[in-house]
Amino acid sequence: MAVKSLKLNSGYSIPMIGLGTWQSKPDEVAQAVESAIKSGYRHIDAAACYDNEDEVGRGIKASGIDRSELFITSKLWNTHHKPEDVEEAVDQALEDLQLHYLDLYLMHWPVAFKKGANRKDRFPINPENEEIHVIDVPIEDTWKAMEALVRKGKIRSIGVSNFTREKIEQLWKIATIKPAVNQIEIHPYFQQHSFVKWMQDNDIVVEAYSPLGNNIYGFLRGVDDHKIHEIAARLGKQPAQVIINWLIQRNIVVLPKSVNPARIAANLETFELPKDAIDTINSLDRNHRYNFPARLGVNIFGEKTEEELRRAVEEWKAAQRKLKWEAASMTRV
Repeated sequence: MAVKSLKLNSGYSIPMIGLGTWQSKPDEVAQAVESAIKSGYRHIDAAACYDNEDEVGRGIKASGIDRSELFITSKLWNTHHKPEDVEEAVDQALEDLQLHYLDLYLMHWPVAFKKGANRKDRFPINPENEEIHVIDVPIEDTWKAMEALVRKGKIRSIGVSNFTREKIEQLWKIATIKPAVNQIEIHPYFQQHSFVKWMQDNDIVVEAYSPLGNNIYGFLRGVDDHKIHEIAARLGKQPAQVIINWLIQRNIVVLPKSVNPARIAANLETFELPKDAIDTINSLDRNHRYNFPARLGVNIFGEKTEEELRRAVEEWKAAQRKLKWEAASMTRV
């Protein structure tokens, strides 16, 4: 079954399965992207802060597929939220990806950092308090700068990532171009049904990152759940394929990540899940968000208390001091 596309509110179409590139090692990304495109992918999801867009660009070029057939996403990192810095970030992405335009550009987080000493300084530290240097840049100002780059032809569609309903409604008040996409964490343990429905009812395409779960926090991944494995065995499919198609049947764009050519190809297979399988997966929801950078001290999703955020910041600072002490000890040895 061919991969379907969804129509964005900008008029362009987005393929419902894209290759995720977060946490892909730089020396693996180019081959993964080339393999994905040659396997039939037409959607690649990249970002400045993944620090591998140059590799993604080489993979795109090596695939030999005409640019017009591809849908390429990049994301604005937090250090470039000031309006005067947005175009610089887009130009860098275009240079790294070896492209003349981006199909989709997302504001990666509704949080701004002070611009670092060099472009790959992703988490600048405030020397006064040893914390990540969060600054106040209104998301409305950043959005207006992104809209200007649509008018310049450098971007076709713009959207957001990790935004709540409240933040989206905040943008609507000033937007000439409404967000086409919100890329958020969705997996069997964090399904976000009501939020997804609200966005779809308001002509916002939902993209799922970490759709299989991720393994950086030590939590059980949805793809490893025994009920997912039981469904996969019964259908003669792989667990990852089951989750991907569960999301597609919810009209959600899915961004599975792999660097293994066989898995990359397998993740592109689409099929219809029976209702009992859908019901079983829906029953796994724990409302468990995995990806929350509490160390920033910003209540991004409105789910933490000030005390919890302060504790997370102090724990992160203590861990950083320990790392510095250990590194200094190794140098002395």
